[in-house]
Amino acid sequence: MPRKRPGAIRATPPAARRAVRQWTGEGGGPIDRLSPAATAVVRAVELGGCLGRYAQDGKGYDSDLFSEHIRPGHTATFLAQYREFLRQPGHKLRLEASLCPACPGCQYDDLAVVRDALEAVTRRLPPPARMEMRRLLSRLDDEFRRRTLPDSLPRTSWNGDPLPWWHRRIYKN
Repeated sequence: MPRKRPGAIRATPPAARRAVRQWTGEGGGPIDRLSPAATAVVRAVELGGCLGRYAQDGKGYDSDLFSEHIRPGHTATFLAQYREFLRQPGHKLRLEASLCPACPGCQYDDLAVVRDALEAVTRRLPPPARMEMRRLLSRLDDEFRRRTLPDSLPRTSWNGDPLPWWHRRIYKN
């Protein structure tokens, strides 16, 4: 039975590598400090892949409350906003609430909402990419905890559930 020469096998890239390259290029190139494979998976999730969605009675629904934050190309912007906040001068930082939290664009002026969006994307990722994203976020979160002060008032969502820890930090206003 004929077989391919070793040079011919090495010359043709596997389909998976081509798919990673294609998804990495969608939305502006690789995401800062994420591998090309993780970037490709994030791009697939942003573009509405079926990861994290469930079917009930023949209809698709989304169990994640923060899924409205997932839009193509936004994860890189959210990570940049998070880093930019942490680069501000001064020892202790305070969060700034959005002036118009109901507005789809203005709500991201609040860093806690940006962190919600990053959490929503992270929850949708498959395990290898999720671990990589969690490592990246844990470093940023450690710096965020160190440079912001905890708020003693408990913050809850509209249904009474406690909000994540990043909402329980002191705000300027």
